[in-house]
Amino acid sequence: MNIQWEKITDSTNLDAWRGRASAQDGTVWCAEFQTAGRGQRGNRWESRMGENLMFSILFKPLALRAADQFVLSEVCAVGVVRYLRGKGLDRLSVKWPNDVYIGDRKVCGMLLENTLKDDTLAVCIAGIGLNVNQRSFPPELPNPTSLVLEMESAGGCIHVPDLDVRSELPLLLDEIFSLYRNMGRDGQVPGLEEEYGRLLYRKGVPSEFEETEYFTGGESRVFTGTILGVDRKDARLLVEHEDGRVVKYYFREIRYLL
Repeated sequence: MNIQWEKITDSTNLDAWRGRASAQDGTVWCAEFQTAGRGQRGNRWESRMGENLMFSILFKPLALRAADQFVLSEVCAVGVVRYLRGKGLDRLSVKWPNDVYIGDRKVCGMLLENTLKDDTLAVCIAGIGLNVNQRSFPPELPNPTSLVLEMESAGGCIHVPDLDVRSELPLLLDEIFSLYRNMGRDGQVPGLEEEYGRLLYRKGVPSEFEETEYFTGGESRVFTGTILGVDRKDARLLVEHEDGRVVKYYFREIRYLL
């Protein structure tokens, strides 16, 4: 397992991008602190020095069709869930497309950036941030949690010593790479699509959402809907509205109201 540890970097995703040409498939960059970490929707990824896991995986899959690229998002999200389950945690889910939640609290965020060559995927850089030891968070973050906080809660508030993030990373990567290694040339991992579907956050539960300006072309709209699943062809979220309409949404076209 090729892990390149750094104390401080601007962004592990940028490290992976800079090293993508010469690095092998499966190379990982990890830092104790990022000065310019990025999350979804252009947000910054905030983390205290050395408390959490912030890393990026370079994927160079052979002959993976561009149309099947969402499988790598599923691989990473389900891999994280399996790792957390191994820590004795439950109530785990994946908030589409790939944030990992424990109950209604976010423990892990991801940003996948892809480069295409004709109709195949040339490079995928999966940036993953997992809250491990952090016990307090900035007030502007609406619903964060961490691995040790959830382990303490599951154990009846028994104090859990800080985990060694350098020892935990290979355990987490084992879960991700075990799925990745089973990916066929057709972009399928046996059982993965079904497992991801079962893990979808709020699936089958009527909830409030917001159609953003990217979808409406104007003002955003709040509505009540029920997640049915994900359209495998284009990775769009399938949501049934109260009037029975089933609408497909791309990322940024819909926002969960928590």
